[in-house]
Amino acid sequence: MIDSAMDVFLYAPAQFANLCLIARTLEVFGFRECHVFDPHRLVRERYGKSYTQRLRTVSAGAFSKIRWQRLESDPIGFLDAQRGRRVATVASPSASSLYEFRFRNSDWLIFGPEARGLDSAFLQSCQAHVTVPQSGVTESLNLAVAAGIVLSECRRQTSLNLLESVGSA
Repeated sequence: MIDSAMDVFLYAPAQFANLCLIARTLEVFGFRECHVFDPHRLVRERYGKSYTQRLRTVSAGAFSKIRWQRLESDPIGFLDAQRGRRVATVASPSASSLYEFRFRNSDWLIFGPEARGLDSAFLQSCQAHVTVPQSGVTESLNLAVAAGIVLSECRRQTSLNLLESVGSA
């Protein structure tokens, strides 16, 4: 596990399978906690039989290894109360390229919902926007795939000591 103060925040994920895949990715990259604004109530104490089976299969058991911090309201207020820079992941050519962006140890990595992405008020509350550069014509990546790419790049920068210092420009 790579020790890092970096935090992950999921904003209103809507698909249970994506949440399970993200749990698997988080665990593989050494993240032990994830904050989630969860209006669809995907994160629960208990699940029925079919959801429990899907959870175990899709996440390969990783879901239960993540400490889920569930928020039911006011995600912007929650993040305003936290230290660190908010980095929104967006499918926009105007955002910084993931491969040119330097993460900080204290960053909050924010991933939006599958269908519509982060809303404008939430995006305005973020200090940085990053995107996975695309060469094809498909509008965007699946949420779990995009999260995996971004988390992998965070860990790559961490392992190579490339993280930006907080005082850097």
